[in-house]
Amino acid sequence: MAPQKIILDTDPGVDDVLAVLLALASPELETVAITITFGNTHAPVAYNNLLKIYASLAREVVHDAESLKRFPGLAAGNGGGKKTVLALGADGPVGGEKSVAAYFHGTDGLSNISETHPHFDPPQLPAEGAHEHLEMSKKHASEVILDQLRENEKGSVTIVALGPLSNLALALAADPETFSRVGQVVWMGGALDVPGNTSPVAEFNCFADPYAAHQVMDGVKRGLFRLVMAPLDITTPHTIHFDQLIHTADVNNENNNANGDATTPGKTAGRDGRELTPLREFTSAMLVRVRGLMQSFGLPDEMEMHDPVAVWYAIDNPAAVDVAQAEARGWKTVPRVFAVERTGELTRGMCVVDRRYVLLPLSSLPPFPEPSLILLPPPPE
Repeated sequence: MAPQKIILDTDPGVDDVLAVLLALASPELETVAITITFGNTHAPVAYNNLLKIYASLAREVVHDAESLKRFPGLAAGNGGGKKTVLALGADGPVGGEKSVAAYFHGTDGLSNISETHPHFDPPQLPAEGAHEHLEMSKKHASEVILDQLRENEKGSVTIVALGPLSNLALALAADPETFSRVGQVVWMGGALDVPGNTSPVAEFNCFADPYAAHQVMDGVKRGLFRLVMAPLDITTPHTIHFDQLIHTADVNNENNNANGDATTPGKTAGRDGRELTPLREFTSAMLVRVRGLMQSFGLPDEMEMHDPVAVWYAIDNPAAVDVAQAEARGWKTVPRVFAVERTGELTRGMCVVDRRYVLLPLSSLPPFPEPSLILLPPPPE
């Protein structure tokens, strides 16, 4: 079976990096475009962070040529087909004031590794802008989204949105007919029956651009496309212990604290025997600071897999898979009727669930507004 085509709309972002790496490492997926939005940091910085991911992957391949087999998403730059299109998009919300998550992700979005580990910076591109693995588009990300939906068979492309929905809202507003060609939108965002992570009631991606979230939800309610949400209800419980993510040679490093730098170059193997490869050094450098922050919040020593869960759903459920088929695969459908608060003094970005309908079967829900559906993955083994 041919891999399913996806567009990654992302704002890298520490957990975005893990999600992008998961997508590029998955033979089930073909990433036709990566579109950048603001969110965890400002859009131009997030764009540079995406280039850092590819630079680290390139160093990994130089270090071990066999590693290329682990990342089929890089194959286009090695004679495997079209390159992934990279495009810069919205650097602010479609409505309301701008907010970025530098308080958690650092000013550069990647735990400030641009200062602590400048050797991760991507190399300067040639004057003509050629990149080994990426087609660098000068178009706005919303235009690239529409281009991909026009160029590919209707219903064949999944958009996996890992940040605020600004680029998607702009594309939808510009050409609803073309946008409706999307097979499905999978979005990591929102909080329905749990507290928020940016305010008491709002998840960050929804808080950062509630107007965009409202517009996208309106498109869903009009029946233009299917939305699968991965809200905090789902993503927060799915965690991986930091010991499995950070190279163990540096777990007890003197800098391993809330303000720590990360890995120490020169160490080649941790206690578990894993080699400190360029990619492990890159991801460890980001995660040490996050680990310290989680500890300072009194949270378990685990990384919450917010964005990777959305990519996981896309891997497991191509656009052609309907809700009933997803349930047969072990995913649970939960109907919710809700609206996104845009202007509340204390509730910006809140998913206001109409709890009069929470316990009713889907068939008994009123015809308007149409319910949005969230799909819950099976619990981790």
